[in-house]
Amino acid sequence: MTSTPTSPSTYVPPASPAIPVLPTPLAQTYVFIHPCLLLGILALRFQSLTTDPVAELLNDLPLLALLQVIFVMICLPPAGSVLSSKSESAEDEKKDKVPASPSGGAAGSVVLKPGKVGYRRRGPKNDSSSGSFLAKLIPALLSLILTFLLATPVFAALLVLFGAPITTHHWQTLLCAAHMALLTSTGLIYVHGVDGSVWKEVWGAARPLDVVWGGALGTGLGAWLGAVPIPLDWDRPWQAYPITILVGAYIGYALGVGLGRTVLFGKRIDFEEEGEGKKVD
Repeated sequence: MTSTPTSPSTYVPPASPAIPVLPTPLAQTYVFIHPCLLLGILALRFQSLTTDPVAELLNDLPLLALLQVIFVMICLPPAGSVLSSKSESAEDEKKDKVPASPSGGAAGSVVLKPGKVGYRRRGPKNDSSSGSFLAKLIPALLSLILTFLLATPVFAALLVLFGAPITTHHWQTLLCAAHMALLTSTGLIYVHGVDGSVWKEVWGAARPLDVVWGGALGTGLGAWLGAVPIPLDWDRPWQAYPITILVGAYIGYALGVGLGRTVLFGKRIDFEEEGEGKKVD
C-alpha cells in the first residue's frame, strides 16, 4: 500500500517588523515636536510661498534637509542596528542557548577548564541608542544623498504622471518632488538602507506602519488630496501649482508620523482579494 506523497510546503519569509522610535527621553519627545515644527515653519512661510513658490521652495529646502537629518539621528535606529532588526536580535538570543551535543558537550562551546563547559563570550551589541555621533551622522548623510539622487527624480516623474504640467513649471515640479522626497525617503533609507526585501514591501505597500512608513504614506496621500483644489475655478493665489500639493504633503506627513507612532503602529494594509477595497489590520 503506497502513501500519497505530500507537496512540499511553500516557504513564507518572515514579515519585517515595524521600526520603533529609540527609547531615549529625547527621542520620545522630539518625535512629537518634529511634525509640529515642520507645520509651524510652513505656516510662517505660507505667505512667501504664495507670492513666489520657486524662491520659497528653494530657500526652505536646506532647512528641511537639516531638520530631517536631525530627526532621523535623534529618533530612529540606523540600518543594521539592533532596534532596526528585532527578528535578528531575537534569533541571536536563541543562539545564546546552544543545545547539548550527543557526546555530552555543548555544540559551539569552549572548554574553560577540564571537566567544565562554558559558552563563548559574546561581544557587546552595537545599540544605536548609545552609538557614537559619527555612527549616526554618516548613515544620515548617505540617506540624504540617496534621497536627492534617487528619490527626487522618481517623485518628479510621479507628479507628471498624476497630471503635473510637462512642458512648463519645471522648477515647481522639481522642487516639490525634492520636498516630498525628503519627507518620505530620508527616514526609510536611514532605517532600512538598501535592503531589497524591505523595498519590495515599500513599493507593494506591505510594510507595517511605523513612524517612517506612516510618514511616507501620509505624504503621498496628503499630496494626492492636496491636488483637488487646483482645478477648481476659485481664482485664489494659494491654488497655484504646486502649493496645495505641498501643503497636503506636509499635513499628511505630520498625521502619518503621529498615527504610525501611536494607534496604527505595527498594523499593515491588507488588500482584499475579492474587490478593490483595502483595510488596515
